[in-house]
Amino acid sequence: MQNNVKALPLALLLASLAGSALAVEIPAGGIYDKRVKYINYNPAQVTRVIGHYGFSTHVQFGANEVIANIAIGDKEAWDVAPVENHLFIKPLGDMAETNMTIITNVRVYNFELTAHESKNGAHPIPNDMFFQVNFRYPDEELAKAKAETEAARLKTRMSQNDAPKATNFNYWAKGSQDVSPISAFDDGRFTYLKYPGNREMPAIYIVNPDGSESLVNTTVDSKHPDTIIVQKIARQFTLRIGNRVACIFNENYDPDGISNKTGTTAPGVERVIKGGQ
Repeated sequence: MQNNVKALPLALLLASLAGSALAVEIPAGGIYDKRVKYINYNPAQVTRVIGHYGFSTHVQFGANEVIANIAIGDKEAWDVAPVENHLFIKPLGDMAETNMTIITNVRVYNFELTAHESKNGAHPIPNDMFFQVNFRYPDEELAKAKAETEAARLKTRMSQNDAPKATNFNYWAKGSQDVSPISAFDDGRFTYLKYPGNREMPAIYIVNPDGSESLVNTTVDSKHPDTIIVQKIARQFTLRIGNRVACIFNENYDPDGISNKTGTTAPGVERVIKGGQ
């Protein structure tokens, strides 16, 4: 007998949990107007919308969604009008309690629809008016916030121009003084050529072992606009502006060097090719 008495509260608790698991979700009123409702999207949850005779309810889905299909239990009891990611519903029949499923290009929504006469016209109190139901997407909003934070971090990192750590200043120039830099060095990955004032900067070519030339990628640092960053270490470069030519020789050239594994000139920033293996 004592065992039965002790088991009874547990049975009631299990029954209570089972009942709550079957409960539908009712959108909550907003802080500005209780007639404008909000609810977090849950694909496993049924949403209850309470309609009122003589009034329509606007249901708004995600901005990137378009309503593709509507299935409603009692088509005669409700007027339904979809417009892109918006749905306008209005109760018509006296027995308007039914269900509705909305399929968009992104998600599936399940509704329980019910309706009754308004208790106080269009006023929200005392009333349960549903003028608008807005779905929210916490997971999507969190992912967007994280992406925006990462983009801001990357932008900040890209704007930082840490001074390169020069490891080799043993460069010599030969040719036109108009084309030659006033200083040259490398950091084991890139070559840096500095020019005074607003002097025109040349096109830069690497001299290959067979004597041929290949144009190389270069950038100009926004915080150091007098310096060309050549994304290469080489034994010899040729610099050209029209008919003016100069050669730069790296007397401490190391053919092994340090590979550029990040694909960028910004420290701490790595280039990722989308779709790459």
